[in-house]
Amino acid sequence: MKSLRLTRHWSQEQLAQLSNLNVRTIQRVEKGEGAGLETLKSLASVFEISVDELKSVIERDNQPENKESLCSEHGKEMHERAKAKVTAIKYFYAFTAFLVTVFVLFMLPNYNGGENTGPLIVVFLSFATLVAGLAIFVFEPFGTKWEKAKVAKIVQQQNEECSLDNKH
Repeated sequence: MKSLRLTRHWSQEQLAQLSNLNVRTIQRVEKGEGAGLETLKSLASVFEISVDELKSVIERDNQPENKESLCSEHGKEMHERAKAKVTAIKYFYAFTAFLVTVFVLFMLPNYNGGENTGPLIVVFLSFATLVAGLAIFVFEPFGTKWEKAKVAKIVQQQNEECSLDNKH
């Protein structure tokens, strides 16, 4: 089951919220300590698979050789993603430095005591737009991490509302 959770980039806490189960239950199932039918049904519905498919995934994940390969594969995948992110950040800084250099070299000889201020402002705004667009692409302020955090927050709020409704 851990492999299913990791492919979706969910934490145990997120899976617990989505399945309305306790985190400790998720931990027990991932360790192969067994689970009741209702627990398996909840988890299977979250993963959108059948209970039988979930059981076979749990059995496969709990075989010793699969645990080691799962961790090493996940580690390699994380390393590759981190390496790609660092490369993108390096490219962002190099590109920004290049645009600043071009602007300064363009501005100094063409300033003419304020005569060309309008075109220089347009060039500056164009370069700033390019840098901002690349920054959004590289740093992903509204990327998957933000999206997952928002989903987890909404699920938690819905769970709290349901528990309050059930108490009344």
